[in-house]
Amino acid sequence: MIMSSIGFVSFPETGHLNASFKLARTLQGRGHRVFYIGLRDFEDSIRRQGFEYLPVLEDLCPRGFVQKHAVATGADNFDAVLDHAMRSGGVLNLPRELLGIKELMRPDLFIIDLLLTDIAVIANRIGVPMAILNTQLFDPWAEDPGSYDYLLDKTELILCPEEFDFPGTKRKPESYYVEAAVDLRREDAPFPWERIDESKPLVYASFGSQSHLIDGSRPFFEAIIQVAAARPDLQFVLTVGSFEPEGFGTPPPNLCLVRTAPQLQILKKATVMITHGGFNSVKECIYFDVPMIFFPVIRDHPAIAARAAYHGLGVVGDLRESTAEQIEGLLDRILMNPQFKERVMKLGSIFRMVEEASPGADVIERLLHQRSAAHR
Repeated sequence: MIMSSIGFVSFPETGHLNASFKLARTLQGRGHRVFYIGLRDFEDSIRRQGFEYLPVLEDLCPRGFVQKHAVATGADNFDAVLDHAMRSGGVLNLPRELLGIKELMRPDLFIIDLLLTDIAVIANRIGVPMAILNTQLFDPWAEDPGSYDYLLDKTELILCPEEFDFPGTKRKPESYYVEAAVDLRREDAPFPWERIDESKPLVYASFGSQSHLIDGSRPFFEAIIQVAAARPDLQFVLTVGSFEPEGFGTPPPNLCLVRTAPQLQILKKATVMITHGGFNSVKECIYFDVPMIFFPVIRDHPAIAARAAYHGLGVVGDLRESTAEQIEGLLDRILMNPQFKERVMKLGSIFRMVEEASPGADVIERLLHQRSAAHR
């Protein structure tokens, strides 16, 4: 028996989608019908996770749109890319499309990414209840007062245990810190495990799926390759995202150079991660007890790195001034000081305990029950 129909509307980037999968899977496992709404480019990856998928804006954003207009152009704001497509003659019929989805799926609730405020307005207008999913620790009601006031009374799920935030942080009413939402069942990319020497400590370096947005990422990757060449005592895995691995020449034998990697499986074996500070990566490192070296530049990365440094989970470098020697020095600081590992293990135990409890699904089910009782 299907209890409720719940539609996820995630910001169209891999990191935001990955952050939502564990909550969606938990709700699905409790008997709810879960479906996703999004661009055609993300259909395959979402269906691969076992969820229904309803594409929108197909005329404006056909398959291949994200690669052509976002990745290839280095755009750092998807809304700006969408605006460009509309100025080129596209027609935005999202309200009509969401009305059609409402008639087809009869959703009891939309769970909408905090960055998709326009869709939240439309959902409110067509009468579909909503909850807000915060995948970044961003607090617009404190940082951008006025712009988000119309969402002040909406339930917000912050995908992170409160212990990671700065002590004393105040949130709006109806905001809930829940689990980190590390989806251990996530289907990731294949990987050449035969190239990994498991007798050596593993250093994992990745700027996630958005490396093309970060100025200086390519020379930074080249510096990582130099570090690997200088440290045959370590095993390195480096993902280069939108860059072609072949463009970096022949890597040293202790470096596995790939576009993407199955991050959860890598972190189970990793000794340290070198990261830009993407929130999913940081939460997954904590979950698997992996200290970090941060090189934050854009978006919420500096704020996330600042919290991790406050809790003593790693060290922070400057991407703009980084050299192979500096990176190696930061790496040795982590490897030679066991306190980093001890602190991340302590917080990791909290993350795993909260993860198992799945409070996010409890909040959603409580909200559904309250709305159902009010309707009756």
